Amino acid sequence: MLAFKTLASDMRNVIGGYFFKYGEGSCQHSIISATCLNHKYGDMFCEYNNFLYTLRSKLCDANKKERVYLFPMGDKNDIYAVKNAVENILDDAHENDSIVKFETLTKNSADLILNLFPGKFIAVHDRDKDEYICSFDRQTNMQGSDLAVKRNKIRSFYKNYNDRFSISLIKPEHIEKIRTFQNNWLAEKFSRDYDYNQIMQLKNENEGIQTALDNFFEIGLSGVVAFIDNEIAAYAYGAPLNNNFFDAIVGKGDRKFLNIHRALNLAFVKNCCVGYDYINYEEDLGVQGLRTRKIEDRPDFLIKKYILTEVRA
Repeated sequence: MLAFKTLASDMRNVIGGYFFKYGEGSCQHSIISATCLNHKYGDMFCEYNNFLYTLRSKLCDANKKERVYLFPMGDKNDIYAVKNAVENILDDAHENDSIVKFETLTKNSADLILNLFPGKFIAVHDRDKDEYICSFDRQTNMQGSDLAVKRNKIRSFYKNYNDRFSISLIKPEHIEKIRTFQNNWLAEKFSRDYDYNQIMQLKNENEGIQTALDNFFEIGLSGVVAFIDNEIAAYAYGAPLNNNFFDAIVGKGDRKFLNIHRALNLAFVKNCCVGYDYINYEEDLGVQGLRTRKIEDRPDFLIKKYILTEVRA
């Protein structure tokens, strides 16, 4: 019944519309994620009876006989339709001799399935996929004692680099320069003594960045590029998730310029996120240093994520 297709350019508007309307501000539920992380997730799509179904083909495990899906995107107020959509997914998995595994579900979505199908699924909180959400006002005004360290670091950066530092919105002529900067940034990372998992995370991220740079304006990205002494020193980009949330997808800076990431983020928010209530700073993927830094930024709240696995008969 569910005929999944790989993402094509002529499908982006339809699929993006579903994510924008029903994705709950999650960075995993976006056309940008589907496009730029296709190498990682292999997302395939089916639109059927006013619901969007997403199969994460590269996460499916034939040995465990699991098929991995996102929550079906559609009107959650129509409980009968949601129940029918989940049943369609169950049928699809069973037709492929597998059980259903839902990934990156918000708490609302997880609770809805658990209530509609009591005893059918086991739920686990996936802490590594929790998303960090900061309000636009707090990111720009940085009021409060808990953000004093952040304020001081930005002041210190501007004290050291103010006359040498400039910001521009990313334009077509910047793309190849950003690509060169990214390649140099990655080479410097690879020169360190990283383990296999760290290297694979960097490679996966870089492949997504390269895809984003290849399709930057076509898929609706926007961002800023920072210069020190007229040379690129940092860049950041993102895209809207819905009318209230803006996704801060990538931010990279040359760490020889102390606190440049703080100055970069402030410039990104002020230039790209105006009109949105919240900025989604995405997951930490279980990387301890990244988790510590994101927590220190004092997010307003987390979008908690869950995995639901069908109980085997």
